[in-house]
Amino acid sequence: MSEKEKKFVPEPGTCTPWKVKMEELGGIPGNEEIVKKDWERLDEAAYNFLWFWVHR
Repeated sequence: MSEKEKKFVPEPGTCTPWKVKMEELGGIPGNEEIVKKDWERLDEAAYNFLWFWVHR
């Protein structure tokens, strides 16, 4: 099975992990840690929102 054919399974507690988002963006000019921290907070909020509605 090639890399593209592998099924994406997100890490527990995330929708789109930072590693995947960085591949999509291709790089961040400036301080990457600032963007990473905000992305992870936003992703966690999205995950919690979806979890709340699915398990209601």
